[in-house]
Amino acid sequence: MTPSATADVTDATLPIRVFLPSAPSSSPPLVLVHGSRRRAGAMLHAFLPAAMQVGVPLVVPRFGRPQFEGYQRLAGSEGPRAAEKGLLSSLDGLTESTGIDCTRVDLMGFSGGAQFAHRFALMNPSRVRRLVTAAAGWYTRLDPARSFPRGIKFADDAAVIDLDAFLALPQMVAVGERDTEDDGALRHSPTLDREQGTDRVARALAWLDHLEDEGSRRGIDQELRFELLPETGHSWSEAVGAGGLVGRALAFLLDEAVR
Repeated sequence: MTPSATADVTDATLPIRVFLPSAPSSSPPLVLVHGSRRRAGAMLHAFLPAAMQVGVPLVVPRFGRPQFEGYQRLAGSEGPRAAEKGLLSSLDGLTESTGIDCTRVDLMGFSGGAQFAHRFALMNPSRVRRLVTAAAGWYTRLDPARSFPRGIKFADDAAVIDLDAFLALPQMVAVGERDTEDDGALRHSPTLDREQGTDRVARALAWLDHLEDEGSRRGIDQELRFELLPETGHSWSEAVGAGGLVGRALAFLLDEAVR
């Protein structure tokens, strides 16, 4: 693969697209996870100009149907954590094949991808440096008495979650200011609506409160940021356009302004 190039990479598990800058920065690769419409290409194209400017490698997986129908909750046809394992395998393969160090990445997801992203980071906090979740439909509560993905209880007790490490991850939570309507894809239940709210704005704020409460209870210093995207509903194009999501996300991930 030549420097400063995009390419499709396919391994046995998960197809991905990558961008390799000619002059990479010291920042880790940024993994971008699409929403339920599987618009991985749109995410790559939106972030590519800024990534070229600042020298950040991009890794964009595509969780296709039917193999990864339940990717939002880490699942797939090969098991309840197939999507998580697929991304881990692809990252390890990229480290070997391209020389990009993917042992620790920055991670961002939009909509269903944000659901995947915070659950992936919860299960693998040592593999994530900074986390951005944008317009997630709902969130996993850090409750060991509730079964995953509503909580963090697993039937086989095989999952060992380092909650302190997850809570210590710098996190940015973004949502459109107009993302308050039920678009038919938003999950509802009496418990979910009561605890997290009835729209994505309320749920983003409830998630931040939950993180702060758990972090305070455990005595963990946290870096949490909330971004309310102006003139934005539940729309990737609005989030990128009027909402300025690319610049806001990269500013948080790189801790500097990106123009």
